[in-house]
Amino acid sequence: MTDTDSATLHALSKQLAVGAYQAVVNEATNPATRLHSETAARQRRVVLARAYLAQGRAKMAAETLAGGDEATHTHEARALALLAASALDTASASASSAGAAAVALDAADDGDVAVLAASTLLNAGRPLDALAVLAPFRHRSLDAAALFVQALLLINRPDIARQEIATLKAWADDASLAQLAEAWCALSDTDANRAQDAFYTFDELASAGAATAKLLISKAVAQILSSKFAEAEQLLAQALNWNNSDPEALINLIVCANATGKSADVSAGYIKFVKFHDK
Repeated sequence: MTDTDSATLHALSKQLAVGAYQAVVNEATNPATRLHSETAARQRRVVLARAYLAQGRAKMAAETLAGGDEATHTHEARALALLAASALDTASASASSAGAAAVALDAADDGDVAVLAASTLLNAGRPLDALAVLAPFRHRSLDAAALFVQALLLINRPDIARQEIATLKAWADDASLAQLAEAWCALSDTDANRAQDAFYTFDELASAGAATAKLLISKAVAQILSSKFAEAEQLLAQALNWNNSDPEALINLIVCANATGKSADVSAGYIKFVKFHDK
C-alpha cells in the first residue's frame, strides 16, 4: 500500500470516528480520489459501508461491497448484513450475534470483518465474545483497538482499558481513535476532572474539523458528569440541529431535565419523542 493510499484511508477513518459520516461518503465516492491497490480499495469500501450504515442506509452499505475477491467480499457482506440487522431491535441483535461469531471465525485473519462482527456482538450484549473476536487485531488495527476499549468499559474494566490505551498510544498517539478511546475511558472515571479532560479532547477534535452530532453529544456527556447541565443542554440542542430525532441527544436531555428539576412534562415529552422515532 502506498503512502498516498495510507493517508487517504487514515483521513476517512478519522472522519468516521468523529461521526462525519456524510464527509466519508463524499470523499470515498469521489471519482477523483484514486487508490493504487486492491487492499486499499477494499478497506475504503468497508469504511464507506460503515458510514452508510451509521446513516441508516443499509442498502447503500451492502452495495458498496460489490467487487473484489469473492471470498473476502462474501465475509464482509455477511458481517455487514448481520450488523445492519442487529441495529434494528433486541431480538434481531440476538439472532444476528450467532452469525457474527461464525463469520468472524470463517475470516479469522481479516481485521475488518472482526470489527463488523464484534460490533454486532456488542449490539447483542455480548461484550466478552466481542473481546475474543477483537483480541488478535487490537495491536495492529486502530478500529479493533478502539472497539476493544469500548467492550472493556462495558464490562466495567476501566483498569484494563487504561492499559490498552497506553499500548495503543505507543504506536498511534496522534490518531483520533486513540484520543477518543482515552476520552471514553476518562468518562468512566468518577473524578469530575477526568470528565473535563474528556471534554477538552472532544472539543479539540471538533475544532480540528467540522463539529458533528457525535462530538457534540460526547461533549454534553462530559458536561453532565461535571454537573454542568445548562452547558450540556446547549450542546445537545446543537446536536439536534443535525438530527432532531437523535436518540442519544434526547436521552441525555432527559437526564438534564431530571437533574435540574424541570417539570415531569418536559421529560415525558422527550420520552414520547424517543419512542415515536424508535418505531
